[in-house]
Amino acid sequence: MSSRSKIILGLGLAYATYKTLSYLWTKNTANTAAKPRFSYRKWTKRDISQYTGAEEKPILIALDGKVYDVTDGRSFYGPGCAYNVFAGRDASRLLATQTFDDGLTEEELDAPIDPLNDLTDDDRESLDAYIGLFGVKYQCVGVLVEPTSSA
Repeated sequence: MSSRSKIILGLGLAYATYKTLSYLWTKNTANTAAKPRFSYRKWTKRDISQYTGAEEKPILIALDGKVYDVTDGRSFYGPGCAYNVFAGRDASRLLATQTFDDGLTEEELDAPIDPLNDLTDDDRESLDAYIGLFGVKYQCVGVLVEPTSSA
């Protein structure tokens, strides 16, 4: 396991511990959690591209075929924040390879979903660590699919 993956996994485990302890400390209080913003559904890359946090909209990120509502992480993924480049898009390859680019393009929206077949073992390990972290921290709101043709 690479040191990068160990750090990400460690952060995920620390967060899960925090959430568990937080629940135990507050389990007798009224549930004031907000209603989920989205129902579980199928999303295309164009669908999620509308959710970058701009104009106080929610923030969605796709990872390895699943779409997560990361709005609660607005301080990381919101407009002007360090990881906003991942918002509103399939960030699988970017997170797996720890790559930042200039942001979402029309070309990316029109391209097929990346099958990620050429990731190295280290890249796959890194992506799996992010998937574990997102699975603990954020709500999965659906799956990423190719658009259906209307022809």
